Amino acid sequence: MKSHNNEEITRDEIKKEFQLERMILFSDAVFAIVITLMAIEIKIPEGEELTTETLAKSLIHLLPTLLAYIVSFFFIGAIWYQHLKMFSLLKDYDKGLVIRNMLLLFFIGLFPFSATLITRAKGQMIPFFMYLFMILFCVIAQYVLYHYIVIKRPSIRLNTDLSEHKAELQKRKIAVIGFSASAVLIMITYLLIPQPELKNLSMLWMMAFPIVFKLMTKKKQSKTE
Repeated sequence: MKSHNNEEITRDEIKKEFQLERMILFSDAVFAIVITLMAIEIKIPEGEELTTETLAKSLIHLLPTLLAYIVSFFFIGAIWYQHLKMFSLLKDYDKGLVIRNMLLLFFIGLFPFSATLITRAKGQMIPFFMYLFMILFCVIAQYVLYHYIVIKRPSIRLNTDLSEHKAELQKRKIAVIGFSASAVLIMITYLLIPQPELKNLSMLWMMAFPIVFKLMTKKKQSKTE
């Protein structure tokens, strides 16, 4: 009887592990496809004979697309790395985990659209705001998923030391608050500046984000010590 029960437990554990593996593979596929779709947008215009002069002009024309790809690649790579660390804590899954994971993948999947929009609608701020808020939604969705794994659902994760993850979660909470405040301030400043040529100065709020983030993180660390 005991051996039968042990067999059932082992079978259930293998099944859970397989289903969790499927979720991770699906998530990895979304990350990989998104990066590939953004790379496809980097192409030399067709119909032109490539000389040294036309190639140089084409490459200069591609600079905004390349910049958007580089920024998006490193951001998505950072999200994927954190996703990898989060899922290494899991031994099981539930509906709440699946929903939160799908929400993160939903916003990640919109990156090719927002990156293409920002490169093609040059000089316009609405695509930039869409791209900015896409990053913000990804950061929020990742924090919600991380909080669910580390704090809300201890039953689905491994029994391991969480001190590092709790510290990281706190940093991400500060990042969400700081990035949200910066995005809102950029929009308000942009709308309040009457001169069109000065509206781009509203982007200066984004420069304040890393400074405030570092100060808030240091303050939080000193309190815990």
